[in-house]
Amino acid sequence: MTNTLTREECLERAKMHEQLAATTADASARMMHQAMAAEFRRRADGEADDGIRQAVNRPIMELVSKVA
Repeated sequence: MTNTLTREECLERAKMHEQLAATTADASARMMHQAMAAEFRRRADGEADDGIRQAVNRPIMELVSKVA
């Protein structure tokens, strides 16, 4: 998945994966499509939180070895 998708693109992909999940007979493929749809919906709903999420993913401290 890419991080450059707009909210509308995420919703579009979520709908596509929901349709694929609904039409497949393969249980593992259905679960994968449902998970992908949920992830795209989460991304669409959380677009405004991207700055917060990126800040959380940064290292808190950096370990540096002592130089004598």
